[in-house]
Amino acid sequence: MTIPSPLHDCIEQHELYWSKPESTDTREGASTGYMEDNLLCEFLPWGEEACSVLATTGSVELEYAALRKHVGVFDAVCRGTIAIQGEDRLAFIDRLTTQKLSDLKVGDARLAFVLGRKGRIITDVIVVSEQSRILVDCDVTVVQTLLDHFEKYVVADDVKVENTTQAEHRLWFLGPHANELQGLGNSQFFLPEPFLGINGVAVSVSPEEAVDLWKRLVEQGVRPVGWYALNMIRVEELIPMFRIDYDNANLPHETSSCASRVRFDKGCYLGQEVVARMESLGRPKQQLVSLEISGEELPIAGTQIWDKESDDEGKSIGVVTSSAMSPMKGGDVSVIAMVKSAYASDGTIVLPWVGSKQIKAAVHPLKPKEGVV
Repeated sequence: MTIPSPLHDCIEQHELYWSKPESTDTREGASTGYMEDNLLCEFLPWGEEACSVLATTGSVELEYAALRKHVGVFDAVCRGTIAIQGEDRLAFIDRLTTQKLSDLKVGDARLAFVLGRKGRIITDVIVVSEQSRILVDCDVTVVQTLLDHFEKYVVADDVKVENTTQAEHRLWFLGPHANELQGLGNSQFFLPEPFLGINGVAVSVSPEEAVDLWKRLVEQGVRPVGWYALNMIRVEELIPMFRIDYDNANLPHETSSCASRVRFDKGCYLGQEVVARMESLGRPKQQLVSLEISGEELPIAGTQIWDKESDDEGKSIGVVTSSAMSPMKGGDVSVIAMVKSAYASDGTIVLPWVGSKQIKAAVHPLKPKEGVV
């Protein structure tokens, strides 16, 4: 069974400190270029030396509250972009993704998977239609892989595919009032809710403008938020994420995210045969589910899940991929896990490890969320 590598195990208590990334070779962000003295900042690595992401400014609780009640700004240095121009741009991206994009209008943003020939995920993407181009927003660690993949399938198409990651910087405005912030960058689009589980607007600025905009927003009272608070909400909303809960060894049906990223009524696309066969004839060997656990015991990412207590010759049937304490559940925990499909039925009791003991957890399917904006 494939076990995705977790980016961050869980939300823990940390001694907070200014911790600007040591390496100057990684991609710089707005938050690494400016911070007020009264903010105690911590950063964490994203990928292997790809960049460093703001983890917290010193109070995960206040950042979480801003995201839930008003608006917070996240420095999305972890995102990369590929621009597709030319008359055939829409037809080109449509046949290389699992989403129906032929009817995409200017301003629309949709989630999709990009697959290889055998139906396995290369990455998930946000496809955005702009006036004269299609913008493909993806995890910064897979930009070059995705660019190489696209270029292999440019034959007689009138398209130009270009890596624009270094020229375009992303800031995410997240929360119930995120859409009230308008006209802040060169372009912007609504983040589909199934992407993070929270309302959001992605704003694009040049790297030179990013630090100044970040500084202005912080000084005007917009709360900067880090990955810890954002990840807490994502897990609380039971939203799987690429490179954390699943990776490029997985099939779309294993992610429990087909409702937001796959259309079964569109024309041909790369990997479609495998996806269609899985939809009509069978089920995957494993799939992402949620685990219901009462109390505050938190099985961290990477924790093995067993079918029985170990003393009774139990066996490993899955692994926790994300977990976090859930303020919305009164302090109970939210857990996403990859388990063998034989144990994925609603209400199945499984036993994840917490430290040196096993606890009972009830399996529940992840609720499908559609992702058209």
